[in-house]
Amino acid sequence: MTKVKQTLAAALAATLIAATLPAAAAPREEVVRFEVDGQTVVGTLTLPESGEPAPVVLMLFGFLGHRGEWPIVGTEEGPYARAARLWADRGIASLRIDYRGSGESAGSFAEATVSSEAADGLGAIAFLKADPRLDGDRLAVLGWSLGGPVAAVVAKTSQPEALVLWNGVNDPMATFIGFFGNEVMAAEPEGAPLDVTMPWGQPIQLGRPMIAELRALDPATELAGYGGPLLVAQGSNDVLVSAAGVERLIDAHAGDELVWTAAMDHVFNIETGPETVDALIAATGDFLEVRLR
Repeated sequence: MTKVKQTLAAALAATLIAATLPAAAAPREEVVRFEVDGQTVVGTLTLPESGEPAPVVLMLFGFLGHRGEWPIVGTEEGPYARAARLWADRGIASLRIDYRGSGESAGSFAEATVSSEAADGLGAIAFLKADPRLDGDRLAVLGWSLGGPVAAVVAKTSQPEALVLWNGVNDPMATFIGFFGNEVMAAEPEGAPLDVTMPWGQPIQLGRPMIAELRALDPATELAGYGGPLLVAQGSNDVLVSAAGVERLIDAHAGDELVWTAAMDHVFNIETGPETVDALIAATGDFLEVRLR
């Protein structure tokens, strides 16, 4: 498949629309539940008001992320909730889930691993494909932050119609040494969870298997196993994920791709308002309309 590499500025939005999905009326949301390895995963399914099975996006959060998002300044929505609403207006359904150990889902975060989060993503895909209101043959996966490599793991197995990375972690050791320091990231894989504190003051119990999987995780290698269309959105002001690592992801991927850049931080400048995240949502929506039509 021929590679297509483009870089767009957020102020210009996207110019990918070759065809559009039918416009939908006001979306509706419902809380859904499904089982993974005997534990309940909880998510929010957002559906467009249409009479036909809708294309759908699985939205995967990053480290410690869940559906109780921080709201964008000037709004009452987090980035994923806002994206879900705006994409439903364009006829695209979405499911955002709490991984096991986070939010309302079962389990303890101390037991979470990259593998368990990927298993939750694959369970979500099976759930979506079984819903007659959705078109499981028109399915995309989106990952933000650590959700990026988790989404790549999911995509390698499920081969969705499109994959989207929003400030996706491209060098896990660099990112998480920045969070926890070298000593924590060098911890032995056996033993009790570690008590650590996030940079913003939140204390957590970090499981040693999670640390071991983060050490071994190579997002570029995971992406090499996915041959479908890829959108990589990266902020030039992101201090947690280096923009310099994007090229390695692109080089590893064998399919068509688009790189979208903006002067944004790791959370899309939501502390100053919705303008940047709205541009990101719009550009991603344009990409999805083309790939899921």
